[in-house]
Amino acid sequence: MNSAIAEPDARLASREANHRFLNTLTALHGLLRTDFGGFADPAVRDAVIVFSSRIDAFASVHRTLGDDSGEALLDASAHLARLCAELCAAHLEPRGLHCEFRCDSGTLPRETCQKLGLIIVELVTNAAKHAFVDRGSGRVSVCLRRGERGWVCQVADNGSGLRGDRKGDGMTLVQGLAHALDGALTVHSDPAGVIVTVSLPDPPLDALLWAQAAAAPCDA
Repeated sequence: MNSAIAEPDARLASREANHRFLNTLTALHGLLRTDFGGFADPAVRDAVIVFSSRIDAFASVHRTLGDDSGEALLDASAHLARLCAELCAAHLEPRGLHCEFRCDSGTLPRETCQKLGLIIVELVTNAAKHAFVDRGSGRVSVCLRRGERGWVCQVADNGSGLRGDRKGDGMTLVQGLAHALDGALTVHSDPAGVIVTVSLPDPPLDALLWAQAAAAPCDA
């Protein structure tokens, strides 16, 4: 099959899958309100509100990951700041954790931002689930900065370090995404926490120029 045809088909299938997932979350949100919203017990009503908010937060994460604005280049700081805020609402705040986000200004190709977003989602989710067992507080930090040879994305936590339950399929996915970005992945772990760093080369200048041209309307 011609790769030029297959790639748009894959993107279309991905958008459709994301759209269906968002529809499922919307339906779940409605069922939760319908089935449990009529209970008189204040504890049940409060639980419904909490879970409804978390469903909304998960939906927001997927909307940001599936950004289909048509823009070839994205403001990396704005895109990832929104994603981190949504991840905090969905995964960290319910566990008493908080997120710190820092990013240098700059634009990156939309697909680069989306792959970086998937890496961040996987690492933040993994940290929320496993890094702070039996702890009521903690911090996850996300940083994207310009390096001498490109961009450096770093996700760190002050949890308990890597154990067996944090070295499975999630890290394999992160390695695959880093490879797809032509990036280098390093992982540092000690009892004070985990630091995962993905170093990305600068996109070739001709690729950025092509992306800018593709985003510009044709002259009449």
